[in-house]
Amino acid sequence: MTLKILTIKKSAEFKNIKNCCKKFHSNSLILTESKTSSKYLFDNKSGKNLQNFCRVGFTVSKVVSKSSCERNLIKRRIREATKLIASEIAKNHHDYVIIAKKQIVEVDYKKIYNDLKFCFKRI
Repeated sequence: MTLKILTIKKSAEFKNIKNCCKKFHSNSLILTESKTSSKYLFDNKSGKNLQNFCRVGFTVSKVVSKSSCERNLIKRRIREATKLIASEIAKNHHDYVIIAKKQIVEVDYKKIYNDLKFCFKRI
């Protein structure tokens, strides 16, 4: 089963998922999970229930890195690792928020990939 990965963009949704969810910490990131709200399960345009999707949001704050170039690089690495992992491991109709820690600046892509895979399996 291949999941479609949708992006979480609204600040209120990030806060809602962050406050009422399961969390798992690794060395370089934090993964939070919660069930998708029922208002996202129905597509008004087609009039059908949406199937096979999960929503993912990414957070890299200025505390992690002052440089916007470095923050964007970290987000790109996390996004790519998520594409590879979430389609296989993520649960259907769940929301995930990935929060970067300060240590993520010093690690390479392979370590980010392994940490994210570890968190997805544990949660």
